[in-house]
Amino acid sequence: MFGNDAKQRIIRLLAPHNGDEDARVCKDIPDDACHQVPANRRWLILGQLASALAELLVNAKTVLPWLFQAVGAPVWLIGWLVPIRESGSMLPQLLLGAWVRHMPVRKGAWLWGAGLQAGCLVLMALTALLFSGWLAGVLLLGGLALMSLSRGLCSIAAKDVLGKTIPKNGRGRVTGTGASLAGGLGLLFGLMLGWLGELPLWGYVLILLAAAAVWVLGMLCYRRIEEQPGATEGGVNGWRHALHSLQLVRDDADFRRFLLVRTLLLSTALVTPYYVLLAQDHDGAARVLGSLVIAQGLAQFASSWVWGWLADLSSRRVLQLAGAIAALLGLAVWLHLGVLGGTPFAGYFAGVVFVLSLAHAGVRVGRKTYLVDLAGGNRRTDYVAVSNTLMGVLLLLAGALSMLLALLSGLAVILVFSLLALLGVWLAQSLPDVQADAPSEDK
Repeated sequence: MFGNDAKQRIIRLLAPHNGDEDARVCKDIPDDACHQVPANRRWLILGQLASALAELLVNAKTVLPWLFQAVGAPVWLIGWLVPIRESGSMLPQLLLGAWVRHMPVRKGAWLWGAGLQAGCLVLMALTALLFSGWLAGVLLLGGLALMSLSRGLCSIAAKDVLGKTIPKNGRGRVTGTGASLAGGLGLLFGLMLGWLGELPLWGYVLILLAAAAVWVLGMLCYRRIEEQPGATEGGVNGWRHALHSLQLVRDDADFRRFLLVRTLLLSTALVTPYYVLLAQDHDGAARVLGSLVIAQGLAQFASSWVWGWLADLSSRRVLQLAGAIAALLGLAVWLHLGVLGGTPFAGYFAGVVFVLSLAHAGVRVGRKTYLVDLAGGNRRTDYVAVSNTLMGVLLLLAGALSMLLALLSGLAVILVFSLLALLGVWLAQSLPDVQADAPSEDK
């Protein structure tokens, strides 16, 4: 799967380095932590690998909709999967940030978050075995909500631990290596599903338990990290600060317009489970799920760097292009399956998910790049805090909308979300080109 050059890079990242080499790059971490960098690098990579792999095994866009169908949960509940998964990990970061920053050693917060996620997965596995129908769906959503809140705790702590233990010019390699290794294992997971025929309910239970086991292995690695106690002064309540900063929405017209465009383009993430449900209705074999997992992983791997290069030229155009791709794809599927009564061919939904994942990757890269370049000076943190807070709330409202639409049909959800994405593409035309005209630092 990996070439010789890639293998050598992975070995160099995981293996200890000599002290002299690390001493030369330890410029922004305590001197006492410098000699621990090689071992910490290894444990951090393994911890991040476990985190990314566990999340891939229980992906809210592909795997969990399949599980909900297996337990007989109603379609309108499935529409809540992505909103709860995403909003639950956004909102607690604002509430829990101050608490984590009052901890001298912050890896403990990550361990708590990982342990809670493992426990939630075990409870979800038991729920799938013991219950069915709408009750199973509601209980599974409750477990997902708790797991998402715990994920927010891990996210806060992971950034702090990485910054305290790894020098600045080595952090990207640590994060990138963990994600790449998880991607490779994720492809193996998709191929394994592709070899299977019909996946019984206990198969999904095993996937949930496997994800819990991966989190436990991650905890065993993460606890080996040698983290020096850090400063605990100056903590700010992120939620109160974000609410105070909401005046940005009133005072900054460009930021307000960007938030509206970002809200409309949320549809590129929220619509995925409904394509997955259509695929399962057409063919419920596990090989179909495997093909969807592979398609999603390949799209993210293949497109992110291209979108990043284009976003440096014009992130506004990236938002428009990616949003248009997702919208036109949805309209084409609605027209083919709903209006013309067409029949999906082999690989139809894998291709659809591949294209949609390409588009969603573009929306993610475009919006992140646009927001960073739109903000000026020290206001960047306020922009991000306000944006994430509002998006967390709006995701829940979008979940309510998709629930109502799902009472009609999955194709109705796809049609409405495609039209919303087209509206977002049109409104994005009025956004300033921040790459061409960089905002002033005192904006």
